[in-house]
Amino acid sequence: MDKQYGITVREALSLSIVNRLNVVGGAKGLDRVIKLVNVIEVPDIMDWVMKGEFLITTGYPFREYPELMTMLIPRMAEQGGAGLAIKPKRYINEIPPELIRSADEYCIPLLEVPYDLSFSEIIAPILGVIYSKQNRILQKLEQGHKKLMDIVLRGDPLEDLCDETAKLVGNPVAIIDQGGALIVNDNCPDKDKFALLFSTSSAEIKQERLRFGNIKEIKYSLEYAADKDKPLTIKAIRIPIVAGKSEFGEIVALCNNPIFESDVLLLERAATIAALEFAKRKAIYEIEKNYRTEFLEILLSCDFECEEEIVKRARTFNIDLRNPTAVIMINDDSFNEISEAISIDMSGPSTKESLFRAINKFRDYDNRFNLIAGIKGNNIVVIAEIAEGDPAENLRILTAALTKHLNESVAIPLNLKIGVGRPYTSIRKISRSYQEARESLRICQLSNAARQIYYDELGFYKILSEMNRKELELFVEDLLQPVLEYDRLKNGELINTLETYFEVNRNLKLTSKRLFAHYNTVLYRIKKIEELTGISLDNPENALNLEVAVNILKLFRSEKD
Repeated sequence: MDKQYGITVREALSLSIVNRLNVVGGAKGLDRVIKLVNVIEVPDIMDWVMKGEFLITTGYPFREYPELMTMLIPRMAEQGGAGLAIKPKRYINEIPPELIRSADEYCIPLLEVPYDLSFSEIIAPILGVIYSKQNRILQKLEQGHKKLMDIVLRGDPLEDLCDETAKLVGNPVAIIDQGGALIVNDNCPDKDKFALLFSTSSAEIKQERLRFGNIKEIKYSLEYAADKDKPLTIKAIRIPIVAGKSEFGEIVALCNNPIFESDVLLLERAATIAALEFAKRKAIYEIEKNYRTEFLEILLSCDFECEEEIVKRARTFNIDLRNPTAVIMINDDSFNEISEAISIDMSGPSTKESLFRAINKFRDYDNRFNLIAGIKGNNIVVIAEIAEGDPAENLRILTAALTKHLNESVAIPLNLKIGVGRPYTSIRKISRSYQEARESLRICQLSNAARQIYYDELGFYKILSEMNRKELELFVEDLLQPVLEYDRLKNGELINTLETYFEVNRNLKLTSKRLFAHYNTVLYRIKKIEELTGISLDNPENALNLEVAVNILKLFRSEKD
């Protein structure tokens, strides 16, 4: 890899004049690469030895410290030095035998410079070849940068950037964005390899840090084992795509062919160009976000005067508000508590971001439906245009399709709770649908079993949704506290019996059957409940109060599980 920027000691010895140097030790290291040449002027040169450095000396710095010359060879081997040339007979009579033995041991080429040969005659031809190589690399980088910039100036997609970069570095190139989407040219023959590289089936088996001068990157080797007997090893270099404090993903090159330093530099330039494209998209998104946020706030608060203007603005989001429209509110266990400010900030929890992205892609997944989504507090709000005919049934079809899409599209495990308002044809009633969806979601979040609740199916829960949590807790406590306390102390089944009793329409025989308990046992429990509460279940009003309290308790219980 270093040879791209330098010349081996063996190649240097083939150059005119340099070929007069004699190899006196370390012949096995003649393929070490020279990247620069330095003359030793001070005895503490060991502190400054660099990788690829070819050192020349008269021995003058070591005339008073001959032991330092012997220590120089191991130090050069440690730092990756290229070789050592010594001009004897002026300050030292001959090259010390121990130095030759050390050169052989560490495979560091040790050369003897003829007395009549000046250092400049040695340095000039070696550096001439090195500079010529480096100049060709710089030209390659410049031409490559120009080609990549042309892609940007033409406004070509990122897929074309990957394709052109692949041609420049001689290896397949793709981009993986922050959301995990793979961007690669359709003509890339290694699309499947990239897919495997980023699949959940791949496993990192090696991580190696590469260094090119000041450039530090990570080289990954991953193994995909669809068939344990035939594992596929995929090597790749990943370079982050960063602009400011934002990281947009990575540009990735498969190492099908050798990767050189110049290739990494080109990949870094491609990453910079990709960052500019992502930053541009982000800026556009921010503008759209502000426009969408303002629209949703106005629509849901019903804070507008001209309905035609709202209809016109909705068309920019491909929503026709003249058709039946409903509000769907979506929440997940990972979301925080509800707040009221509309936002589409993608710095929130990863589950919310993933859900929001998936909703935005829903129209591509199923073009039967038109919708616009935003985030209000910690809930995702969906304004959905409903097909005419049977709006209520079509709303259920849309909700089912959207839920299926979210569960299949988001890799993170979900526990979705969905509240659905009723569809309305009046624009000003969309805010009512929002309140209905919000109340439905609230009840859904209290339930352990329910995953989605439609407002028109709430029944008596519509009444409960109007009351605050504290009021409901006090209602339950007033009626059922003695029964709950009895169950806690006696490990009893009174509440469970009461729930089943109401589920079977207060039929004692069916209650005993459901509970696998004797009829007299159930009868005893019912009498005990009446005794503890002071309520007769023969009184319709009292029985209704207890039934409502039991249902509220069932909703609360899910929050404690």
